Amino acid sequence: MFETDKWAFSGVDGQISLHKWQKSMDLITGLFSAPSGYIVQATSKGYRVVIRNNEGGSSFETNPILPPQTPLFCRHVAETNNILYVNDASNNDAWNTLPEVVEDGVESYLGLPIHWPEGEVFGTLCLKDTKITSYTDEYFELIEQLRDLIEDDLALVYSYEKMREIAMLDSLTDIYNRRALNLLAQQKLNLALRLGFDVCCLFIDINDFKKLNDTFGHEVGDKALIILADTLKNHLRDADIVGRLGGDEFVAVMQLSDKSKINYIMDKISTEYTNALLKEGVCDLSLSIGYSFTNKQKQPFEALLNDADHAMYKNKQAYRLAKKAQ
Repeated sequence: MFETDKWAFSGVDGQISLHKWQKSMDLITGLFSAPSGYIVQATSKGYRVVIRNNEGGSSFETNPILPPQTPLFCRHVAETNNILYVNDASNNDAWNTLPEVVEDGVESYLGLPIHWPEGEVFGTLCLKDTKITSYTDEYFELIEQLRDLIEDDLALVYSYEKMREIAMLDSLTDIYNRRALNLLAQQKLNLALRLGFDVCCLFIDINDFKKLNDTFGHEVGDKALIILADTLKNHLRDADIVGRLGGDEFVAVMQLSDKSKINYIMDKISTEYTNALLKEGVCDLSLSIGYSFTNKQKQPFEALLNDADHAMYKNKQAYRLAKKAQ
């Protein structure tokens, strides 16, 4: 899922032209006659400069990422989610002990918060000057317009990532769909071959699912599917890949250092699924699960999946025979 509390633009981002942000920052610092201007991202990890226009020195130059407890003008803006204008910092007892004032000689600071589309603070847009300033309302309107342009760009990034998530997730169960599963699983297999670890593929099918739908309706059937997806997410590791192929067919792809644990894992999934169904008031269901392991040669994920599918089918046939014998 899209996370707003991690560093943005740490690599190449096709949705945002940081060059455009740089040109805008250069322009506004020129209009304000300010020697320094910054776009700073704030996260729980601290503060990082995304864009700077700087003719003087600053603590940001020697510390690209500053810890979250660092005393900063920008920290105040991010934490209060409010604009801050200090025009004579050295004569203001609230601010004259900040390192920016004492060490960098900042006299004037104008900063305002930048937001992600749903309201979380992305960071700050700020201007610093080593002289006392007296900005008029027109200056405030100008920097607010630049902030709005930045927020429009962040909205594009946010929308793109959300659309990409939607394209990769199954709409009912909120786990990976077949397209995403094929892509991510193949990446895991390629990594496993390079690093020399084993990958296991589980193919999971709900027994008597059609009968459940026919008897109780699709709403109950959908609930059984969602519960299985949640069971897999809750009882497998975050690094494991969980997806739905369609219908009542689910897949989990995992790194497994000890192959002897596979039966324990399958039993655990089946038991936890049964418990979750009972807790939610859905009738008792069981699972047929098959598995396959990677070999030490390069192989497509489809081959691993087919092997697990065949193993699952054998288990389902055994389940049906046992049921008939009762």
